[in-house]
Amino acid sequence: MKIIKRDKTNTSSEISAKEIIEIHYKLINAYNTYLRPCGVKPLWNELMQDIQITEADIKNMNDKELQMIFLYKYQKSFVHKDLVSEFVRKHKPNAGLDQQVRHIGTQCYWYVLNKGAKVPDSDEIVPSGYNYLVSIEMPNPKAVKMALKRASRSAARTFQELKYVYDNRCATCGLEEGKLDWRTGKKVKLQQGHMDPRKNLTLDNTIPQCEYCNQTYLDYFRFDENGRVVAVNNPEILLKSPRDIQDEMITVLLKERQKRNKA
Repeated sequence: MKIIKRDKTNTSSEISAKEIIEIHYKLINAYNTYLRPCGVKPLWNELMQDIQITEADIKNMNDKELQMIFLYKYQKSFVHKDLVSEFVRKHKPNAGLDQQVRHIGTQCYWYVLNKGAKVPDSDEIVPSGYNYLVSIEMPNPKAVKMALKRASRSAARTFQELKYVYDNRCATCGLEEGKLDWRTGKKVKLQQGHMDPRKNLTLDNTIPQCEYCNQTYLDYFRFDENGRVVAVNNPEILLKSPRDIQDEMITVLLKERQKRNKA
């Protein structure tokens, strides 16, 4: 289904005061329930969250909240920035002409898409000058990534969130998911790699690994959370080494055994 483009030629910038206030509370409820834990920034003045607002309070709303209210009114449409600016200036005549609506998504991390972004579950791209509100119950994925990075891997609840912590890159070789793997000629797809193969593959025992690394290392090694090898897990890997290396390993292991026996 074709996404509607809304601009001054086909859409009014009028929204009733009653609806503005209703959307204000919808945004606050969605923010507190879904977005605050992900590090998304509020769009309103702090005092506006806890008071019972009236029509007279609309002029005191933050510019960005008014922008979001208008985008919410026409959610799932491409909304031109000039139409948003016109709406804001009706309530705040001194507001700037260029409202910089893109900052709602890029700096505040609400799920608003701007020029060139692909609309989820669609083949359409946001045209130049337009904005598209995906949802007020989902944060911009960039916000999720930043929040998880700040909290480290322990905050991840799913493998997808764990991948965000690693910038969607293989913990071992660093290749990014979706990019071309020069070793195989295929696009990188991250898999759940065992940190310690002798334990169950739980999320806290997982690192994202590309298919190449996952299939190459198998269960031969143990990894730390940075994807570095820290120990041999399966001694059969030693049999893949040259004979002189195997002899050196035997010498080292025998010396270590002697030390343990003397201790």
